[in-house]
Formats: sequence, structure tokens, C-alpha cells
Amino acid sequence: MLRLSVILLSVVMLGINPMSIPNKDERAAQRAELPSFTVIGPFVRTTNAVEMSGNEGKIGPLWNQFMHGGAEAIPGVIDKNTIYAVYTGYESDANGAYDLILGKSVQPQTQAPGNMKAIHIPAARYLVFSAAASSPDAIKAAWMNIYGYFAHQSETRRAFTFDFEQHSDAETKIFIAVR
Repeated sequence: MLRLSVILLSVVMLGINPMSIPNKDERAAQRAELPSFTVIGPFVRTTNAVEMSGNEGKIGPLWNQFMHGGAEAIPGVIDKNTIYAVYTGYESDANGAYDLILGKSVQPQTQAPGNMKAIHIPAARYLVFSAAASSPDAIKAAWMNIYGYFAHQSETRRAFTFDFEQHSDAETKIFIAVR
């Protein structure tokens, strides 16, 4: 089981100001093309500004709900040891509203319980960034690398369609959809 510290993952990483990050490409991005898959889990709609406000954040409570029984309610789970934090429904870019679905990969056509959302992630191209560890600090550093990477190069652009964190016992990877 993942460490309880993962609960604070998204809150910690959203405390980043992308424009203040130096260009440190310490962990190079790997290119990947993934097939489609489906994730089911509880969800919130939020913005980075709300998450950084300190008192109105929705992501921390979502992780808490998920880690304290929410994960067990997901039907049709393919891999019980992997958690997906899927960012989608982007209003615009990293500054606009987005949906976060915290869940598990499930069998296709699995129906979501009433308090959860099923999201079909289509086959796409990604840049994959690895966190050095599963700690909140390591994941924050990975997100800093991601923001710095896209702020300081013009060849590859984020698609703002489906981005996700893949948390397993072995590692944490962050998949950023690209055009």
C-alpha cells in the first residue's frame, strides 16, 4: 500500500508557481504512446488558485476520502496496487479550472457508482516524468521539472486533455499529454 503521505501529494505540488521555476531538466522526459484505458474514482473540480488558497482546497480531502475507504468501493479494478490521479476537463491551461479523478484502472464498460466518475482516457502521446521517490517532496520536484520543461522549450506543447499521475508501490510517474 502506498504511504499515507501520498494524500498530501496534490496539495503540495499545487503550491508551485510555474513562472518562478528555473530550467532544471534533471530528470529527462521519456516519450510514450499509450493505449486507451478507463479509470473510475471520486472526483472534484478545482483550480490551482483554489488549491493554493490554503483553506478551500478540494484535493487534500479527496485523497483523504480515497485512502480511507473510497478506493475499496471502485468496481472492476484491474490493478489494486496502482492509483491514478487524472487531470482533465481543462477550462484552458494550468491556470483554469480542471477535474481531478482519483481512482483505479478498471475493466472497460464498468459502471461507476453514483458518487464516482468513470473517465475513458483515449490512446495518446505523452511525455513521462519520473519522481525520484514516492514522497511528497520528490513528487513536488517532479512537477517543478515538468513546469520548467514546458516553460523553457517551444518544440513540444501540452495538449491539456488528459494528464495523470500513476502511483504504484515501485514508483510514481507523471504522464503529460502532448500535441
